[in-house]
Amino acid sequence: MNRQIASLIKQWRLDNASSSGGYLGPKGGDLFIYKPRQQILERSSCVFLGLDVDGKEKGDDPCLEIRFTVTLPAHGRSINGAKIHELLITHLPQIIEKGFLWSNQDEQKVWKHLRTAELQDALRKSLAEKGLLAFVGNGSTLPRASGAATGPMTEGVVEFQSPKSLEVTIDTSIPSEDGTPISVTGMGIPRGIVVITGGGFHGKSTLLEALQFGIYNVIPGDGRELVVTEPNAFKVRAEDGRNVVCTDITPFISELPGGNSTSSFSSKDASGSTSMAANIQEALEVGATTLIIDEDTSATNFLVRDHKMHELVSSEPITPLVSKVSALFTEHAVSTVIVVGGCGDYLAPATTVIGMESYLPHDWTERARAISDKHPNAAPASPTYGTIPSRILTIPVDAFGDRKPVIRGTDKIVFRAGRDEDYAQIDISALEQLVEDGQAALATQALQLIRNEDANLTAEAWAKKLSERGITCEGKPRGTLVVARPLELLAVANRFRGLQARQVS
Repeated sequence: MNRQIASLIKQWRLDNASSSGGYLGPKGGDLFIYKPRQQILERSSCVFLGLDVDGKEKGDDPCLEIRFTVTLPAHGRSINGAKIHELLITHLPQIIEKGFLWSNQDEQKVWKHLRTAELQDALRKSLAEKGLLAFVGNGSTLPRASGAATGPMTEGVVEFQSPKSLEVTIDTSIPSEDGTPISVTGMGIPRGIVVITGGGFHGKSTLLEALQFGIYNVIPGDGRELVVTEPNAFKVRAEDGRNVVCTDITPFISELPGGNSTSSFSSKDASGSTSMAANIQEALEVGATTLIIDEDTSATNFLVRDHKMHELVSSEPITPLVSKVSALFTEHAVSTVIVVGGCGDYLAPATTVIGMESYLPHDWTERARAISDKHPNAAPASPTYGTIPSRILTIPVDAFGDRKPVIRGTDKIVFRAGRDEDYAQIDISALEQLVEDGQAALATQALQLIRNEDANLTAEAWAKKLSERGITCEGKPRGTLVVARPLELLAVANRFRGLQARQVS
């Protein structure tokens, strides 16, 4: 319904406000509803009220509520009553009639949309029982049309085809158009330490990107409808300069110069390696079950340490991730998926190695084991992972006062103090699994909740509370919120420089 109404508003050109910038020119006259992207997500722009999750009445009269804004039109400094009448009395009823009534819908399109979403849910729920962290259906179109586009590439596409050794078939109860249950065949990626490698420009990062967004359902025609990843997979990257508050990073970094402790590490300007350590620990703290990493966006000294540097530098406080991934999986059942082009040390702990050649995957696991046996790693595998932090998170009441947040896409949240340039901001650009502005808007609601409730809750408890809360609005109803995982909501809070935290003793 949300997509249909947004389409009607655009089709009828009701989304084009006019403004001359002067007192005498026309102003306003546009309708705005939140416009969804490729992902199928719960949004506050179109909600059912009075029903529970199973569709049963909760006591109130069930109703559909659509939330949108209208910029009331004017001409110069005079109200344009005729235009207002046209918008609210003529166009609005037509939008309701064309957008809501079943008799006006493309029935085949609606059922395809529903079937696509339900199929993705069924595939994702099948991952655990099959011991998989992700699944990529044969025939999928993984590359995007361009770096700025969210839709699929349409020319010169190499459709995805699983290697036979990794091919699985998932049977579902979702009916096809002829009523028979749908079965899907494709590449099943087992849980464990998964290395994706291959030459440059052969599709490594394209596959990884598809996996990192496989946590979401997508609309028909996206190309990645048959790509699903377990719900708590989290993308990690280096973030020079990020804020870190009271995080235990001892599994990776210890014995700093000067004897400074890393069991409760804080920094307003973390390095690439310390930011990656903090990102991993904070994700594990709130339930991440798979780490997704790309060598290109990581700190090299955090990933590996070769023979030459091992011999040259004896006082290195960093234990590289390659030494910890096996213990992380065996002790905490947390998998790692990493794209590498130059870090060959990851072949040693790898349980599955996927080689990309000309955009097609190959099972290189046995080859990789033979090579790693000939060339042992400099740093031995750690027998244990170490501690996962547990912190109580709070935000002081005066942390951002009455300043209203401004959402700048999925890159920044800015808290302005007024017309001057006195503002605080949160850089969220490294949280790559945030896909819509509305998710950033929901994160500001989470910040306000943490600030307003003197609850002394741990990060894990906040994750549970935020998950149960969903897209519930603070104050008056808003039509610009989009559901987001607690993993991202608390990742935003961790990057807020007003956050306070303390370790649970």
